[in-house]
Amino acid sequence: MAPRPEATVDARVRLSAPATWLLHHKLACAATVSRLGAERISTLLVMLTIGIALALPGLLFVAVERVAEVTERWDGTPRINVFLSEDGGAERAARWEAMADVAEVVYQSPQASLDELLAATGFGGAAFGAAMDGILAGFEGNPLPAVAIVTPTPAAAAPARVRALAVELQKEEGVEGVQVDLEWLQRLQAGLALMQRLTWGLGILLAAAVVLVVGSLTRMAVAQREDEIRVLKLVGGSDGFVLRPFLYLGLIFGLAGGFAAVLLLALALAFIGVPVADLARSYGSDFRLGEMPWAVALVLFGGGGLLGWLAAMLTAGRQISAIEP
Repeated sequence: MAPRPEATVDARVRLSAPATWLLHHKLACAATVSRLGAERISTLLVMLTIGIALALPGLLFVAVERVAEVTERWDGTPRINVFLSEDGGAERAARWEAMADVAEVVYQSPQASLDELLAATGFGGAAFGAAMDGILAGFEGNPLPAVAIVTPTPAAAAPARVRALAVELQKEEGVEGVQVDLEWLQRLQAGLALMQRLTWGLGILLAAAVVLVVGSLTRMAVAQREDEIRVLKLVGGSDGFVLRPFLYLGLIFGLAGGFAAVLLLALALAFIGVPVADLARSYGSDFRLGEMPWAVALVLFGGGGLLGWLAAMLTAGRQISAIEP
């Protein structure tokens, strides 16, 4: 039995609907690319503007994360450097190991301190030996004091407990001074936390700027094609159908800007990477900015496309719905 003509037509419509939908998207995307290709200079300027806006927080994020990785590798155990008079310093340092909040005490004699200083500065070799002897001759003996390096127990590693222990050691006989070497690391970590918040705040502000830029461009594009939109609506085009080219406009602007941001960030890291490594090496550190993480590149590229699409949807969608045929 032959199928009814109506059933055959319905089947064709159902089968061709996805293909028709894809064809509409293809045509909308091709028309948008063609329009942008005809305005290469303005398109390039917009792409660079979005790229710079996205690359700035990306550069700060990479730098802060690299510094944070280095600080995490450092030993975070607090230590107290107690400077002692040489007379009886070793015996006093040994007695402190019996204190409840002390895990370990390492005594370092003045000569050991001098040897460590010479090794760290590179003046301990034979070439500088005579010069150092002349410098030390101006002092009455070794100018460096004996040091007891006190390591608190894990239970007493909190900053308040460490400071209380330092005050207690300061009161001991023969102690000339006390230095807590955890404070600089805490300041660095507090500075990193501040920089992380500033990076996120700057990223949010610049992302909003990208939305405003793409939204303004999309609004201008809708205003220029207002008569065309009225004709499309008059022949039955829905708001979604009319909106489609403008969504592609915002998406392409965002993706192009994200791609520009990835290139700019990679160039910036390559440009300042060598001077930063040289500066860190002069302080005895192996810190490097390194290459751009793939996760950051994906976030910049995908985030740019998402911001462009969102800006176009918010601005063009409202304008198109307000236009009547």
